[in-house]
Formats: sequence, structure tokens, C-alpha cells
Amino acid sequence: MFGHRVCMPSLLLLPELTRDSTSLSQPLISNTAAQARCMDITHCRTVLDIVWSSLATIFACAWVAVHRNVPDPGSGSIRVNLERVIITICALLVPEYIIGWALRQRLMAVHIARKNAKLSKTARDDYITTLPKQINLLLDDAVLVENNWEKKAQEVAKQAKEAGGWRLVWYRFQNKFFPDDDHTEWTITHGFFVLMGGFYFLDPGETPHPLSPEEVEEYVKAGALELPKKSDINDKSKGDAFSKAVASLQTAWFVLQSIARPIQGLPLTEIEVVTLAYTAIHVTMLIIWWSKPLSVKRPVRVRRRRGSNIRIFPEPGNSEPPRFVDPLAKLLKTAMGAQDDDVDLSQVSQVPAFYAGKPEEMKILVADTVALMFAMVFGAVHCIAWSFVFPTDSERLAWRIASVVLIGVPAIYIALIVLYAFERKTLAKYFLLLSLVGIPFYIVARMALFVIAFTTLRSPHPAALETVHWTTFIPHF
Repeated sequence: MFGHRVCMPSLLLLPELTRDSTSLSQPLISNTAAQARCMDITHCRTVLDIVWSSLATIFACAWVAVHRNVPDPGSGSIRVNLERVIITICALLVPEYIIGWALRQRLMAVHIARKNAKLSKTARDDYITTLPKQINLLLDDAVLVENNWEKKAQEVAKQAKEAGGWRLVWYRFQNKFFPDDDHTEWTITHGFFVLMGGFYFLDPGETPHPLSPEEVEEYVKAGALELPKKSDINDKSKGDAFSKAVASLQTAWFVLQSIARPIQGLPLTEIEVVTLAYTAIHVTMLIIWWSKPLSVKRPVRVRRRRGSNIRIFPEPGNSEPPRFVDPLAKLLKTAMGAQDDDVDLSQVSQVPAFYAGKPEEMKILVADTVALMFAMVFGAVHCIAWSFVFPTDSERLAWRIASVVLIGVPAIYIALIVLYAFERKTLAKYFLLLSLVGIPFYIVARMALFVIAFTTLRSPHPAALETVHWTTFIPHF
């Protein structure tokens, strides 16, 4: 009887005990079931497969997306590759900053291309007007009379050669009848080429250095810069075509699988969500730098013509000694994208890593604002896993909080920039304080998401280890 009384409460508690034990052992059961399913390699994938695919996609995107500047002509391959590895690591740790750098470069590349195109046209027109009057009349007559252009062309070339400057006159005549879009016109690619140190000053007795945008303008004004074709510049970057193709295929395959899995009711893992976030921001980076040559190893060497009045900044012998720069101030300037103010290209052998050509303050603000918007998108992608099944409630809560922080902190900085632009200084002080406080929270949130993405792999959902059944997408008749 006593045993019966003891057993009755035990039986009443059995459902609760069973439920608790079931919930506690669920990851073990899931793992066992998953391992059983993975015996069929045609329908399953392992945790190692997931990790390898995700990390390969992240590193491939970062490696190809980063378009570094032209290295020092005297540097070896080890140093060049080491610099690229360092910048790639920066793209992995702070992709938002690299986006800002890319945007500042693009804005300046457009500005440089437009300005030099006008200067180049003005220089050509001014030079042509200095030619003898009869040469210009003959040239205009040749342009109008298309039926007899060959005879006129010979006359123009002969008389222009006698008068001097025949190459420029012949170019004008030829361009009227045979316009070539890829001839020597300034494009965004040329603007990028200037910013990345593509033109290198090399004159005997003077300090070799990459030409600054201001120095390039002086060459253009004097008509002394032989502008390479856009196709010639792109030829310098064809060495990485294979790696670019491989990275593009890897990224496309990963994104395709990430889209197909939800369609078939198969969940993604947290590390795949992190990979999608990195993919989104690295693809954006690649689009911004689309017109920038990739991995150019050697610049175009430029000399100063004898007797020319081309100015080099600063003039040889008049350069100021390097000033001491406070490390903290330098760090803050770099964070805001204003580090170019302290750069003197005449004193260096290559363009610094994050050089953008000393853009105006408004360009910096616009670039930083857009970069912060992409940072918010980077955080928002992590919200895809908001309702995922996590091994513990603590991990799910930490993931949600970290995702919100990645969205909120950039939003605070955007508000600060807007208030600064509209000179709302009183209110801007409060947002400045919030932004400074938000930096450590942002760093911790980034680290937390990356760590959780790996810790959750200890107990993946069984369906997460299933592969996509591609045959279901094939129409059956």
C-alpha cells in the first residue's frame, strides 16, 4: 500500500520528467538523427562542409573585392602580397570602413575625370588656335569636305608638320572621321588610376614619387601627359582575372543555395547568415570599385619635359620637413576618413593604403553616411536568424541584441553627421557622446555574432544538415 502511495506521485510527475528529459536530450537526439541521415552523402552535408563553404566564400569575396593601390615600383612580390593580405584582413574586421574608403575614392575619381577632361579639351583647343591661320582654315575645310578627306588629310599633315604640332592637328582631323570612345578620353577608370598612384614621377636628379591629383592637372594643362587608353589600364589588372572568376562562382553558388534552402523548407545555419552579411557588403564594395583597376603592379612613369613650366608639389628643395603627428589625432582622422590631409605624396614611394585624394568635407560626409547605411544593412542581414532555433535561450537573446546593436550604432552616427551638417551643435554633442559609448558595444556585438555562429554548430537542426534537392526545381511533365 505504501509502495502504491509512493508510486502514484511518481507517475503523476512522469509527464513532467519525461518532458524535461526530452528537452534536455533533444540536441543529442537531433545529432543522432542527423548523423544517421548523413550516411547518405547525396542528401546530407557535414558541419565541416558548412564551415568550409562559409569561410571560403567570406575570404574569396574579401580578397577580390579589395582593390589596393599601386605598390612601390621597387617592392618585391612578398611585400606586395603582404600588403594585400593586411588590407583583406581589414575588409574582414571593418568592412564598413573599407566601404567608406571605396566611396570616397569613387567620388574623387569622378571629380578628377571630369576636371581633367575639361582641362585636356581646353589645352588642345588653346594649342590649335596658336597654329598658323592657314592650317586651321585647311583643317576646317577638310572636316567639311568628307568626299575628298584623304587628299585633304595629306595636305593637313604636311603643312601642320611644317608648322609644328602636327600630331595634335592630325588627331583632331582623325577624331572627326574615326571617333574612338576608348582613345584618350578621361574616364572614371583614369580617375581611379590617378588616385591609386598610377602615374609615377621619375626624373633624373629629383625624388621619384607618385603624382598627386594636383600634379596630374599641371601635366594635363601643359598637354604633357600621354594618357593611356582605358583598355591599356585594364590590361595591367588582368593577372587576377582567374581568381576573380573563381571567387564570383563561389559567391554565386553560395547565394543560390541560401535562396534555395528556404524554398525547400531547409533552414540555414547561423554561420551561413553571417556569410550572407559579409557577401552583401563585399559585393557592394566590388560594385563601387567596379571601374577601378584590380591589382595593378606597375605604374606609368612620367618625366618632365625640358624647358617646361610644369610644377611639382612641392618644388624640389622646398619641401617642408615631416611634422610630428599625434598618434591619437591620426587615428581619429583615419576613422573619419580625413587622414589624407597629412599625406605628402612627394615624400613617399607609393600611395598610402587608404588614400582617397584629399576629398572635400562634403564628399567625406556623403561617403561616410552611405557607408554607415550599408553598415546598417550588414546588421539587418543578421536579423534573418531572429526566429531560428538556437541550442539555448541565452544564445538566441544574445544574437538578437547583437543584431540590434549593429543596426543602432551606425544609425547614431548617421544622426550625428546630419546634425553636424545642419550645425545643430548642442544636440550633436549628445549624439557624439552616444556614438563614443556605442563603439565598444559595436565591437562586442560583432565578436558575439561571430562566436555564436560557431557555438551553435555543436547542435545543428537536423534539417540544416540536409542538402538542397535540385531535381525538385526541374519541371516534370
